[in-house]
Amino acid sequence: MLIGKNIFLTIRVKFFFFIQWLKSIRYYLNLRFLLFDLLFSLAYFFLNPYRISRKFLEKKFNKKIYDYGETPIIEMEKMIKFFEITSNTTFLELGAGRGKVSFWLYFFFKCKVIAIEQVPIFAKIACFFIKLFRIKKIEFLCKDIFTFAFDLKNIDIIYLYGTTLPTDKIKTLIKKFRKLSSSVKIITISYTLDQYDKDFITEKSIDISFPWGKTKAYLNIKGEKKCI
Repeated sequence: MLIGKNIFLTIRVKFFFFIQWLKSIRYYLNLRFLLFDLLFSLAYFFLNPYRISRKFLEKKFNKKIYDYGETPIIEMEKMIKFFEITSNTTFLELGAGRGKVSFWLYFFFKCKVIAIEQVPIFAKIACFFIKLFRIKKIEFLCKDIFTFAFDLKNIDIIYLYGTTLPTDKIKTLIKKFRKLSSSVKIITISYTLDQYDKDFITEKSIDISFPWGKTKAYLNIKGEKKCI
């Protein structure tokens, strides 16, 4: 029974990625992104990001932690459009993983991206591609998002995937977010910030899909609701 369930889950995940790939073919009309994605995929051909993340977290916390996931770029595009995020904004990605979303934001929305990721291999490979493609608008930092004092002064958008973050870690980030102005948009996945701090409000939400299932993305801002 368990074997059958695992086979079903494997098939479902592979089918999900196949459909996502079909939908993303149009991105390859951008020849620079096509070249990037080919080389990026080649770089990770023998490097499993899930295994890399698991080994890093095992070494850091001395226990097995399966805590890695990536946002499909098709789903990110849905969020960008629904939340009315314009080009040429400054985008902070907390927990960027390999950084594919960060590169996509640069290639298609001309965003300035600051990506923070604690796994050194991911950061090194991303920095290599930043140099290779001579990209000046992506800054990839190998830091822990919970301990690093990142600058929020010129940030327009913050993206926090973090679906498996425990409450104490979310509250740690919220303490940093309290310094934000009400114009800064914070996108979270599967939970709202006002669940943890009433200084934040949820403006919009949209249904999105991940390999593990469907959930909602929320657009949060700091401030009080306006009277209508």
